[in-house]
Amino acid sequence: MDIKTFVNVVSKLPSDVAVLARGPTGIGKSEIFRQVAEQVLLDDGNVGLEVIDRRLAQMTEGDIIGLPELVDGVTRFAPVDWLLRACREPVVLFLDELNRATMEVQQCAFQLVLDRELNGHHLHPETRIYAAINAGSEYQVNEMGPALQRRFWTVDLEPTKEDWIEWATGKRNLDT
Repeated sequence: MDIKTFVNVVSKLPSDVAVLARGPTGIGKSEIFRQVAEQVLLDDGNVGLEVIDRRLAQMTEGDIIGLPELVDGVTRFAPVDWLLRACREPVVLFLDELNRATMEVQQCAFQLVLDRELNGHHLHPETRIYAAINAGSEYQVNEMGPALQRRFWTVDLEPTKEDWIEWATGKRNLDT
């Protein structure tokens, strides 16, 4: 799918549809999801969401589920700040490099995508989950389980010359 169509379609999807963009490195998948976030129409009529960008290849399980703490004689996981924010207000939760994350981190992401919650913390009903992976055999990646893959609406991004020209002459103001 070309980028212009992708941004238009994804920004109109319901909040409970998790989206996975697959494409070669360097095509701007992170920037594309920021464009989507700017165009999301919320239930209250407002437009645009902030993006919480998490590079899963750089994370451990504790970076997602939090660290254990003792509360009233019971051990629980103290939630991380960005997860609480995604639960309290609508945001785009962007999980980048999902297929470069360890299997343990992918399993944490699985519960977020499948149940829209993690350790009893439920995402805000209008929070969106978007993820990106690099495609191709020249990248060091980890296999994603088929159950995780099936939880996403997956799109192969294929940028066009027109997409690039629009990007270059838009915010970048490059002389083409």
